[in-house]
Amino acid sequence: MHRHRKTKFHVILDLSIPVRGTNITVEVPTMRTRSEMASVASVARPLLPRRRVDGGSSAAHRARCAPRRETRVQARDTDADDTDETTPMLGRRVSLVAGAALGLASTSASSGAAEAVEPPRITHRVFLDIGVCPSIVRADRALGGGGGLCAEPTSLGRVEIGLYGDLVPNVVSHFLELVEAPPGRGYKGTVFHRVKPGRYVLAGQAGSARMGQVQAPRFPPNPELLAPASFQQKHLRPGTVSLALAAATGDGEVGSMSRNSAQTEFLITTGPAPVPSLDGQNVVFGRVTKGLEVVTKIAATPTFAPSGNSVAWNQVAEWVGDDRAAKARESWSKPTMAVAITDAGFMPSEEERTR
Repeated sequence: MHRHRKTKFHVILDLSIPVRGTNITVEVPTMRTRSEMASVASVARPLLPRRRVDGGSSAAHRARCAPRRETRVQARDTDADDTDETTPMLGRRVSLVAGAALGLASTSASSGAAEAVEPPRITHRVFLDIGVCPSIVRADRALGGGGGLCAEPTSLGRVEIGLYGDLVPNVVSHFLELVEAPPGRGYKGTVFHRVKPGRYVLAGQAGSARMGQVQAPRFPPNPELLAPASFQQKHLRPGTVSLALAAATGDGEVGSMSRNSAQTEFLITTGPAPVPSLDGQNVVFGRVTKGLEVVTKIAATPTFAPSGNSVAWNQVAEWVGDDRAAKARESWSKPTMAVAITDAGFMPSEEERTR
């Protein structure tokens, strides 16, 4: 007879049994016999989840409930499809309606604000005759006097401006002096050096007369440029004329970087929308009373457009603190043709006309 000997097994068990969200770990020694393993299994077996054994009654129950279950599933799927199809459509419609309402509200609010604000009284009237030359300067006159514009520029028309002498008398007085000055010393023969379609056009940059710029005058200090009351007027209407102080000092978004232009540069808004970014930085001293279509023609002049690489490198230069980045951006809105003030002068008031 063969003797049956007990065989020991070397086992490593890690039984983690989930019971109602918790884990019960059964620790088993590493050396167990067959009988010991059987006893461990008998202890662990009741803790294992029972498998449901369906009898005949359960099958009959499922047969009775199957139609109702299928009906609920179909209804749920139908509701989900309808929700998926209608919700985005309704969301888009609601967003479109809300956006249109907000757009109308903002447009009406801005137009209402422009109509509600009564402009100051006009005390003086001047005119600017505008012409276009095919190039910025004449090469044969660049070293001579008398300006570098073409001899016969193509006329664009006349712009008439009413000035607010009661609001900022010193600013208006200096502007009238530049309007009536001869070529080379005032606005006659100078060019619009920056064009921003839909925003403004800029003229009166101080510099060399040969380049179509205003010879920097020696005006006395103007206290109006420091008075808060001088900056209360807004750039709400097309044709608003203001002294470009932020432009001249290089602190704003418009104009040149020369501080000599602080009392010579002026801008005219082109419309149709207000330009709130100009408010509080530039002194409004007049408005266009006739010839706004000429301002629109000036704004339609082609400008130098930078390439993508130029824009990218300019941003890099600005990030590293290179001062030349801001000066390089000035040429991006420079007209490709010379839009010049061919003539300028003082216009008599209505009372003087009727005399």
